[in-house]
Amino acid sequence: MDYLRAMIEPAIADAPQGNWIDRHMPPALLPYARLMRLDRPVGWWLLLLPCWWGLALATLAAFCAVAPYDAFALAYEGKRLKLRRSALSSTASYAVSNLLGFSVFTGNAVRWWLFEHWGLRVADVAVAAVATTIVCNIAFAVIIGVSLVLAPDVTTAVTGLSTVASTIAGLAVLAAAAGLVMLAVIGPKSLKLQRFDIRRPGRLILLQLIVCAVDYAATAAVLYVPLGPALGMDFLPFLALFSTAKTIGIFSNVPGGLGVFEAIIASTMRTIDPADLAAALVAYRAIFYVVP
Repeated sequence: MDYLRAMIEPAIADAPQGNWIDRHMPPALLPYARLMRLDRPVGWWLLLLPCWWGLALATLAAFCAVAPYDAFALAYEGKRLKLRRSALSSTASYAVSNLLGFSVFTGNAVRWWLFEHWGLRVADVAVAAVATTIVCNIAFAVIIGVSLVLAPDVTTAVTGLSTVASTIAGLAVLAAAAGLVMLAVIGPKSLKLQRFDIRRPGRLILLQLIVCAVDYAATAAVLYVPLGPALGMDFLPFLALFSTAKTIGIFSNVPGGLGVFEAIIASTMRTIDPADLAAALVAYRAIFYVVP
């Protein structure tokens, strides 16, 4: 402590003497306060606070996008679910399935517990889960397809495909996604599967696709914002890389994709300092897995 105080006691060129730290900080904490530059928080104002603000906006956008998922799904069945209830069931099941994995059992268990209190049936839980999964996967396919076409070099690091093969695969994925969307918009008016009577989504699916894309983009931004310019990568290819890693983590059935997601991200971002990447990944996990 004395050694630290001796290093800091001399006047600091850019620190005015007699500031609020010198007047009010306990002597035992004064050296640490000066090292932290609490009296000159320009670093916080220019770097930390904008980063926190960006993370807050991205997190808010992601959970707002998730909120209407169940309302969309039940609308395909001809039922109406209030937005506030949809927000509760969608975000709760989303958060629990992200944290624990095995979304078929964990997230849907939360959804069923809420649906039962609202007078809905088990079949409605199945419709909400299946419809949301299908539509969000179509949105994911569009993101992957666009990224394979526009930024094949980046996705090659994950897929191992050549640039030409990545472009062809991207066009094929986009064509498949477009076909499914056209079927949902102008296909048969209803589809009956045993006890389920699913109405044609119509143009409503286009709105949900946009919402799903916002969800993916905002979730990826939570990891993109802290890494900043160190990535050396535009947001679109990063979004494709992030979505691929997240999907592989989900299908691994490891709770939260823990370790699988990080391994894929780390293997494709070797230019970033490991400490910076680890801090960004911890922040992402805390925001989407611990806080909810």
